[in-house]
Formats: sequence, structure tokens, C-alpha cells
Amino acid sequence: MKIWETFLFLCAVVVTVTSANMRNNMQTASPLADVYKQAYTNLKSLVLKYTEILKDQVNVGIATVSGACKKEIVLKLFKAEQDTLNTYENELKAPNYMCKTSPPAIEHATVVVTNVSETQQVAKYTCDQGYTYGGGYKEVLCEGDFGVWGLANLQCIECFTTASTYQGKISITQEGIQCQRWDSQSPHKHRYDSSALPDQEISAAENYCRTPKYAEPWCFTTDPRMERDHCDIPQCNRNNEHDCGLPQSLTNAKPRFKYTSDGARATYVCNSFSGSTKNIYCPVSQCNATGWSAASVSCSEHDCFIKSTEYTGKRSCTSSGRTCQAWTSTKTHDHKFMKGPFPDDSPASAANYCRDPDASGSLWCYTTDPAVRYEFCDVPRCDQMV
Repeated sequence: MKIWETFLFLCAVVVTVTSANMRNNMQTASPLADVYKQAYTNLKSLVLKYTEILKDQVNVGIATVSGACKKEIVLKLFKAEQDTLNTYENELKAPNYMCKTSPPAIEHATVVVTNVSETQQVAKYTCDQGYTYGGGYKEVLCEGDFGVWGLANLQCIECFTTASTYQGKISITQEGIQCQRWDSQSPHKHRYDSSALPDQEISAAENYCRTPKYAEPWCFTTDPRMERDHCDIPQCNRNNEHDCGLPQSLTNAKPRFKYTSDGARATYVCNSFSGSTKNIYCPVSQCNATGWSAASVSCSEHDCFIKSTEYTGKRSCTSSGRTCQAWTSTKTHDHKFMKGPFPDDSPASAANYCRDPDASGSLWCYTTDPAVRYEFCDVPRCDQMV
């Protein structure tokens, strides 16, 4: 076989295989939409190049091949490949805003697909009742002339409308500790009964997070060293003013996303600790009109606790980002802990840092918000760190 005949044959094989593969890829939803789209654009250019190559090679072949039989074979080969190219070229030119697959499924979310133009579809996600937006993209596009959905990383997380009426089934605290059953007095004794819970019977509450006290769901823990801890359950807020997406992860800290009635917040949790500097800090980032606000993150060796009553770190805000009230002050909320007990040199040295003067096993503080008397602080146990 002559060189030009070999080249023509290879061109035919490449075009046929590439066309088939690309059409198949276009029918498969993939998070690598940009990569596929670039490959598609490159192929579109190659189709035109292959067409010109085929035409040139056929003209050369007809001029140089001897015998009517070989000329007929060349022409048939060209016609077959030209038909393939024409069909594929028509597919490329035709508006293709109808995706060949369904948009990505998101757990606990309902999706509605809308044609926004001749070349685009958009899938809009809405979290189901009892769940709220936990970050990510609420809308994803299906690009025209391509037909592949973009990446949908929306999170819909369980939420509570009113803390006192929450009857969900989350039974793990924000530190990952299993909750104690409400009808049990072990390992922690308590005075709560059915009248303090939204369930008909205290046994029906099992070990689920509830709110017989405090402004957010919590529970007694199965850890004898920690009496109680709050649960990482956000407050439902279905009409959020701002959409900041997922908060940024830092080199040595990851965000713990939360939703409150005041909007989205992310508390940064250290992956590990180093150094011994006690920094005054509030590792809470808030979602506002300009995006996520900056958070002050310390990650020193004092930013976790072994025993809550001995914690001397300088966390100065609650898990929702509210500023702690100074322990020596009764300006916003009156209380009985003006003199401690604190592990600091004096009550004044405790400033407005998270402490545990009632030996509850968790760190907390009174807040400067008149509407919220006290809240937990997201300070982790040292032995809970990965």
C-alpha cells in the first residue's frame, strides 16, 4: 500500500473512533465539564481539518492510482468518511441545550430544570422541608453545544425551626460524641422529664439532641468526662439574604459550617496545634454582602482542653459568633460567677474568655447579645483531634 493510501486509511480510523468516543462522552454527565468542553472544542477544529485532508488525499489518489477498481475503492472510502463527518458536523452546529442526562442528584434537595436560552439549561436546587442550605452551588448549568451538566456540590443539612420543638434524630454532638438517652441517669444524672421535651414520652426522645435548656439543640453525652455538649444542627433559614457558597479552608484549620437565624457562619477547627502563644481570637467567619468575613484563628497548643474547668485559652466568642460578656460584668446579663471559680489568676484575668465555672464539661460564656443569655463555645477536646 502506498504512503498516501496508508495515511488516508489512518485518517479514516482516527475520525471514526474519535467521533464515536466524543459522542459517547457527551452523553455522560461528568464533573470535569471544562475538560470535556475543551476536548470538544479541539475536536470540532479537527473535524474541519480531517475533511480538508481527506479531500486533498482523494484528489491525489485519483490522480495517481492506476486502475478503475482502485479509484472506485478510494471514492467509496472517501464517501463513507465524508458522510460520517457531515453527520457529526451537523450535530456540532445544531443547538443542543437539551442535556442527554438528568442533572446531578443532591440528597434532601428538589431540582427544577429550566431552559434559560437556546444554548443553556439551568438546574435550580431547593432544600427539602426540614433541611437548609449548607453551602455549595444552588444552580448548575448545562452548556449548549455540549450537553454536560456542571458540578453540583450543594449541601442540604438537617435544621431546626425552633430549638424547643426540634424532633429530629441527630444523636451526636458537635465533637462527635454519642448522646446519652434522656430516660437514663448514666453516666450523667439530670432532672429532665417528658415535660421538658417536645416528644410525648421521654423514652421517645431516646438519645436525640433536644433543647430543654439553651438556645440550640444539645444533649448529655456518654462520655463521663463531658456532661453536656451542643449538637451541630443549624437553624432553618430558607430565605437567606446572602449566598457565599462554601467557606474557605485554611492550611491548618477546616471550617465547620453552621446556619443560624442571623445567617451563615463557619467556625474554624484546628487540624493540629503548635506553639504556646495564647492569642485572643474568634475563629468564626460570617457570610455577608461581600462574602465570608475574615476569621481570627490561633491553633496554639492552648486552643483545646483536656478538662474544661482547667481551660485557660483565649477563645472570646460563642459557636454562633456572638461576643462573650466579661465574667466580672453584669451589664448585659446578671449572673453568679463574677468571682469564678476560674483557672486564671483572677476573675479579671478570665476577661471574656470561654470558661466552665459550673463544671458542665463544656466551655461556654454569657453573651453580649441581650436576646441570648449564654451559649456553648466550639472549643474541642484535645483527645478528639485527628
